[in-house]
Amino acid sequence: MFRTPLNNGFLRTASAAAHLRLFVFVGVVTVLVTRAFLALTGYPKLGGGAGNGGLHISHMLWGGLLMLAGLLVMLVFTGVASRRRGAVIGGVGFGLFIDEVGKLVATDGYFYRPAPGIIYLSFVALTGLAWWVARRARTDRQEAPGAGAARAARAADAALQGLLCGLTAQERGEALRRLRSTDARPSAVDEALAALLEAVPERPLRKAAPHHEALERARGWASARVAQLASKRRLVHLVAWGTTLQAAVLLIAVAAEGLTGGLDGETQWTAIAGALACSLASLVLSLRGTAQLLRDRDTALRTLRAALLVDLLVGQVFKFTINQFSGVTDWLISLALLYLLCQFSPQLTHRQAERTRAAERPSTPLRATTGQAA
Repeated sequence: MFRTPLNNGFLRTASAAAHLRLFVFVGVVTVLVTRAFLALTGYPKLGGGAGNGGLHISHMLWGGLLMLAGLLVMLVFTGVASRRRGAVIGGVGFGLFIDEVGKLVATDGYFYRPAPGIIYLSFVALTGLAWWVARRARTDRQEAPGAGAARAARAADAALQGLLCGLTAQERGEALRRLRSTDARPSAVDEALAALLEAVPERPLRKAAPHHEALERARGWASARVAQLASKRRLVHLVAWGTTLQAAVLLIAVAAEGLTGGLDGETQWTAIAGALACSLASLVLSLRGTAQLLRDRDTALRTLRAALLVDLLVGQVFKFTINQFSGVTDWLISLALLYLLCQFSPQLTHRQAERTRAAERPSTPLRATTGQAA
């Protein structure tokens, strides 16, 4: 009887997408660090290895234990802090677990060649899940018939966190804004939650650690430089041609390898065919987007982003299979190009302006709003 059409008894937390992204980021870093460490140390075997009369303790086991630890943290403790810590611990565990996927799918074991592609595909799927959760959260707030109940539940979650360790002025204001982000008359539950949010203790902002301040300054400097570069029309054309070149590199490399006999003895022909098909599709889209820049900038940017997404979502799976983890450089270049293209998007600029205005809007108590409506 307590279920609503919005969530059927399940409610996504306000920070669900952020915690999923944190989980993915920590997992990716764990895989890269693990592979780099093992390569530098000669792939040691903890326990001596079965061939030396000892036991080989696979780091997949430690990954499973850390995933269990992250799950227990979120099951036993409440609040945003437990979810954040669970995402970090679980992300490390998932990275250690998925790094040894080759042992589960082939007799080649850890060095199974398609394993990096499988690892990459798993993180692509998780990133897509985080994007879907963020998109559904926006849709739920705007359109779903049970959105009022969801807003109240999220406000109660924020109030619970405030009872445990207090709320900063920014957190209190954001919770109140989410609670009254509708033109409908506030219910008795809304008024009670607003009163609770206003009554929870104030938590002063702690002085940031020196390294946090340095990171914030570096982040602010980088954001300012990117915004400054995004205002230059010439950079758009450079990024467009960079996207075209990125799509053409594999086609040129495979052609050169074929002419010089470098493909003799190659076994991953399915991966090569898939990578070539994706590179060709990306090249066609990037050339079309570059040609459209002079006529229709918005359409050109969408086409160029589609070219990079074809590479990142599908093409890189095959590239990691072919090049193993040496394909990380190519992946980072594609991510950087996509990030720059997104900075040129007028929709992104509009959303940033909306967030800035929302952050600067004064927080009016919900009870005052209710009194005016009456």
